[in-house]
Amino acid sequence: MPPSAPTSALKFVLVDDTATFRELLKEALQRRFQPHSLLDFGKGADALASCLREPPDLLIADLYLRDMDGRDIVRKLRERGHATKVVMLTAHPEAQLPAELVALGVAGFVDKNSPLDQIDRAVQCVLEGGMFFSATVPPPVPSMDSEPTLPRVGADALSEREREVIRLVARGLVSKEVGSQLGLSTRTVEKHRARILAKLGLHDVPTLVRWCLRNGLG
Repeated sequence: MPPSAPTSALKFVLVDDTATFRELLKEALQRRFQPHSLLDFGKGADALASCLREPPDLLIADLYLRDMDGRDIVRKLRERGHATKVVMLTAHPEAQLPAELVALGVAGFVDKNSPLDQIDRAVQCVLEGGMFFSATVPPPVPSMDSEPTLPRVGADALSEREREVIRLVARGLVSKEVGSQLGLSTRTVEKHRARILAKLGLHDVPTLVRWCLRNGLG
């Protein structure tokens, strides 16, 4: 989904086995983003079946569901080649989780003990092509040993302006915020991002972040 796509055209899936929290979050998401559809589930297996049948644009999932691990839902989606954006939630954040989730292609991670608007912020950031990690658990630098092969091309393949843009993207800023810092329009930033991804042969922000860390641009 392009960063500029209207949320009214998008499909969301929400899975959380705490019914009260799920209803509160569903109401907040519908009010804030007004997606085309928002399906909610109390069981991971039901959410997974729905996602495999009709992949959503965004999945918001509790990490520790009673019937399965939220990471397993993401793994199954990725095995099928689905590029669904993912925001993961947990009431038990651990220091190693952000790195694990980035490696799975998860772009958002929120501590459920945070105010509800943190989830709104995470969803907005991820939909715009950025990354959002709860301030209570800063993402550590992932180990490079267990990651997929990254492009051998170095930072010198990018122009100075492209390096400026990509440093800010790697820090989790969305296109509008990058543009504000660099004095560029949001559209210009998105063109830079697309050109950078094409130059590096990459297809998603989490992999781009790993490349930036390896090349000293984090």
